[in-house]
Amino acid sequence: MVSGVGTTLTVLAVADQVSPYIYDHFTPEPWSGVDLVLSCGDLPPEYLDFLCTQLNVPVFYVRGNHDCSYGLSQYDGCVSVHGRVVEYRGMRIAGFNGCRRYNRGGCQFSERQMRREIHQTRLHTLRHGLPDIVVTHAPPAGCHDGPDLCHRGFDCFRRLIEVWQPQVFVHGHTHGHYGSERISRLGATAVINAFPYRLFRVTPGARRIRVAGQSTPDRRELRLAP
Repeated sequence: MVSGVGTTLTVLAVADQVSPYIYDHFTPEPWSGVDLVLSCGDLPPEYLDFLCTQLNVPVFYVRGNHDCSYGLSQYDGCVSVHGRVVEYRGMRIAGFNGCRRYNRGGCQFSERQMRREIHQTRLHTLRHGLPDIVVTHAPPAGCHDGPDLCHRGFDCFRRLIEVWQPQVFVHGHTHGHYGSERISRLGATAVINAFPYRLFRVTPGARRIRVAGQSTPDRRELRLAP
């Protein structure tokens, strides 16, 4: 028995592509158990507003490298987790915008800049505790990333996983053409590519999550060592 374990929450994570299955052909039954939505970026605010309204649950988001044309006021009703730790029903969530810098566009960071973002966020963890879930746009280096500069992961994200040991590190940015592997494990942390959506369950304070297949929820389970 792990002390401080809370109620298991069902999470819908989305990234990079508006899913026709969710948006164009929405029916409430498959999503009736979802407790919150995590957006990993590169999605229009109206899609997040749609999810918030139709599912009647909060939406927590980070911005991707293609989101800088949207004003922050367009995300009204959704909660940014960039550079902070937010708590919802006992679940602590931290997040980081953007990807590696590859041109002069916004929402891009050098490795040094992202390390600074993590260092600043560490101050929030001292007050609120370490996060159960880390939400990012870019992946960790060497895990679900691509060979080009734009899609290369951050080395500092791997260090974050090593030190913070969140139950889940969920990201977007890299699509199916970078390989079929969508769920990996780095130490005690499950790394999940949310593109275009993924269901999973997390129990605050526990070391066990359940990851549902996209069309057959509840069939696939990933267990983490206590």
